[in-house]
Amino acid sequence: MAFKDILLQLDSYPEPTPLAVIERGVWWARHLQATLTALAVDIQIPVHSNKIADYLIGLTDLARAEEAKSHRQGQDVLAQAAASALRAEVEFLVQTHRAHLYDVGEHVARMARTRDLCIVPLSGRFDEQQAVVRTVVFGSGRPTLILDETAVEARASGCARVVIAWDGGAGAARALADSLPILAKADAVTVLTISGDKPGVDDQTGQDVVRHLRSHGVTAHAKTLASDHSSAGVVIERHVRQVDADLLVMGAYGHSRLRDFVLGGATEHLLHAPPTALWMAHA
Repeated sequence: MAFKDILLQLDSYPEPTPLAVIERGVWWARHLQATLTALAVDIQIPVHSNKIADYLIGLTDLARAEEAKSHRQGQDVLAQAAASALRAEVEFLVQTHRAHLYDVGEHVARMARTRDLCIVPLSGRFDEQQAVVRTVVFGSGRPTLILDETAVEARASGCARVVIAWDGGAGAARALADSLPILAKADAVTVLTISGDKPGVDDQTGQDVVRHLRSHGVTAHAKTLASDHSSAGVVIERHVRQVDADLLVMGAYGHSRLRDFVLGGATEHLLHAPPTALWMAHA
């Protein structure tokens, strides 16, 4: 598939998306020759009527001040994105919406469903942006590119060196298929499998992926690492850092349990603090 229509979510609260992440998002749009729509969501903070709290701490005024902060920061990051897109000669559109703080992820996921790709920024583990990322990955039905500030600032390239984490599952297959146009532009592609992590995964598991990629004109090589009693997420992260990969392609795994959504081990580990740009898809 061609990526012609990309959504870039820009965080407006509590901290705005860093300029380095914005510029990398624009870089991806230029790299793929796509139209880029930047989305900033002004947060709404519902305040239940409480005369005592208003009298003591001005609760309503505090909420309105935080909403104003979100709007101001949203406008700032949109202006930065517009300026970056202009310099890069990327076709650029703007969307501004309003949503309750804990509904931002659902809002972004709905918009992403009519885009080829959704790019989302990521900050700390306990930031609400983590919930936005997870909602988009599992709820949009589209591939998601996750740009962590630390990982972006550590790398000058966007996707020269790519690692594909392959476990033979449906999620990995979806991520592989979605990323083919990206892999075709990469300088080096590694298909990484981990022996001892899942039944049926051995030294030959990645070879069929290499064959498939060759049929699409992508040269890749397979590499198998032993788990050595480490989790798959730890092994993948270690290898990505060792080879200084610019992009990690992998399937996203999770399941519902009661009212919680439980992530797979590798998915949880790599979303906690991605070592590089992270391309995820959920089957």
